[in-house]
Amino acid sequence: MGSMRLMKRISASLAALVGALVLAATVSAGGTDLVTVKNFPDFGVVGTPISLTFKVWVPSEEPLRGVHPVVHATNENGREIRTDAKAITTLDHYTATLTFPEAGDWIIVFDTEYKNAAKMPPLKVIAPGAPHPSALPLAAQGLRLFRIKGCNGCHIHPDVKDGDSYAPDLTDLRLSASYLRKFLADPSIRKAPELVCSRDGSRCGSPYDMPSLDLKKPEIEALVAFLTTK
Repeated sequence: MGSMRLMKRISASLAALVGALVLAATVSAGGTDLVTVKNFPDFGVVGTPISLTFKVWVPSEEPLRGVHPVVHATNENGREIRTDAKAITTLDHYTATLTFPEAGDWIIVFDTEYKNAAKMPPLKVIAPGAPHPSALPLAAQGLRLFRIKGCNGCHIHPDVKDGDSYAPDLTDLRLSASYLRKFLADPSIRKAPELVCSRDGSRCGSPYDMPSLDLKKPEIEALVAFLTTK
């Protein structure tokens, strides 16, 4: 009987250990795919196609090949358009073309291996010949880029509702603008912490190092403005 109890305890301990390892692996992998859009426009025009080039990957910095992404957009009236993305195998990217049938704000969503893997900020679509929308302040541009580049797939920021905690929480993080410029241009200068937990402490895992997002200088300046705004 004593041996049976011991075996049960060992089995229970192993089950708990496996559960913890699975949880850590799930947190590290994010439980979803990350999407980074290369050329998200400031606005769209009714009837004029826009092409979106994007990368699908997991937090381990590995681009996903052989995925069949679907890109769909919905406006405030509930109208939806969708298209299948095509692979650009030489670049490990995908491309999708959307043509908006009416003016208004449209929400573009990417389905990859997972449904609703990434949601873009609202895209304003205007009628042909209408005045172009005014340029956003630099920090507001950075807020949009935080989602366009997939930062919210790993980081929590108080100004972004759909952030996730698979990387350091940015809520109270304060870094200088000069350091952020260097880091965003070359994330390899700083390794990820050994352990990252959700804000409520319910799940923890070992994150991967931040990948290079191939950001352009204006994009870096916008993100720096956003991340240093108090």
